[in-house]
Amino acid sequence: MPPNTASNLQQNQPTSLTPDQSRVVARISSDYFLRTLALMAEFHGGDIIKAIVFQAVVAANTSHLDQAGDGARFSGIDSAPPDEMRRPVSALAISQALGMPFETTRRYVNRLLAEGMCVRVRKGVIAPQSVVRSPEGSRLTAINHSNVRRFVRELNRAGVVLD
Repeated sequence: MPPNTASNLQQNQPTSLTPDQSRVVARISSDYFLRTLALMAEFHGGDIIKAIVFQAVVAANTSHLDQAGDGARFSGIDSAPPDEMRRPVSALAISQALGMPFETTRRYVNRLLAEGMCVRVRKGVIAPQSVVRSPEGSRLTAINHSNVRRFVRELNRAGVVLD
C-alpha cells in the first residue's frame, strides 16, 4: 500500500514548525485537500467514497515505482505506467489501508469493476492505464498538477520552509 496509509500516518512525527506556521499550513493544506477531493469526486460522478477507494487502488498499484529511478519515466501526464507494471491490490488491503469495513470496500471495488474503472487481475485489482490516461483522467491530472503548484506557492508565501 502507499507509504501514507492510515496505519502509517500515526508514525509521522511533528515537524519544527512554529504554532503560527502550523495553523497556516493546516489552512493551506485543507484548501488543497478539499480541491483534490472535489476533483476526485468529479471523476466518479460525485461519489466521494468511490473516489477515495479508486485513488487507494491507483496508489497501491504504483507505490513501488520510485520517482528517482525506473519510475521517473512515468512522471509525465502522458506516461502512466503500463498495466503490467501495476501491482494488484486486494479489497482487503484497501479496506485496511483506509480503515473502512471490508464489505463496504468490497462493494465499492465491485462498482469500480462494473464501471470499467478497475479490472480484476491475478492477485487483485488494478486501475488500468486506459482509465488513468483517458481524456478525463488526463484533464483532472493536469488540474491537480496546477493545484499542487498552487499549494506549494501558498506555503512559500506563508514562509513555510520545505525540506
